[in-house]
Amino acid sequence: MSVKRDPRSRKRHWHEMLIANDDQPENAAPPEREHMSLKTIANKLICKLRWIPTRLTFQRKGFGDAWRIFTHLTPEERLLLYHLGVKQPQGAIFVEIGSYLGASSCFLAAAVQERCGLLHCVDSWGNEGMTEGKRDTWDEFSNNIMPFSTIIKAHRGFSTDIAASFHESIDLLFVDGNHSYEGCRADLEAWLPRLRDGGMLIMHDYGWAEGVKKVVDEIVKPRQKDSGHVQQNTYWTKIKT
Repeated sequence: MSVKRDPRSRKRHWHEMLIANDDQPENAAPPEREHMSLKTIANKLICKLRWIPTRLTFQRKGFGDAWRIFTHLTPEERLLLYHLGVKQPQGAIFVEIGSYLGASSCFLAAAVQERCGLLHCVDSWGNEGMTEGKRDTWDEFSNNIMPFSTIIKAHRGFSTDIAASFHESIDLLFVDGNHSYEGCRADLEAWLPRLRDGGMLIMHDYGWAEGVKKVVDEIVKPRQKDSGHVQQNTYWTKIKT
């Protein structure tokens, strides 16, 4: 004859098992892990809510088509580019290293348009180093940036080669190119001397790419004017030259 237990007693028994951390099923999450999971969800929600005003402004100004372009940046990271861009001076010069299909380019260009400036996009558009493999993405990029074609100047080639003939002072530099230590370091060594004193440096994939993290530690942090900021996979700071 089977005996039915009071469901409340089962709950008490389970609670006691968690506290004692004894005889737990393999799939049981410890309380602190559950707590961290809820904390992570809350932080993500807060992050999304914080960007609602910027997103509404972006939409209201007619830039909404940029959302349809595929990218590895999160929505919040794209809005961050726009947010940091509109803080730059009138006539600002932006440089983007690694433009891919043009999503990030459009968010930067939206800010450039408001500042009456110019965005330089630097890429081979050969998809080197991308997980999806090599392919020519130039036509996709060109079609996607069409609404901003008058304020975007594309430089097709490798970053270090383009830098050798680039002599303008840069107000904002966004680096999302080669994520290896050697490649990322080469990009910064080529382009940082062109960033004005107090100019904005933005580094993507700081959250997972060890090469990018190492370059930030070795080259960026000794030159930054503030403590540096991180949102998701993006690191940004003002640079002293």
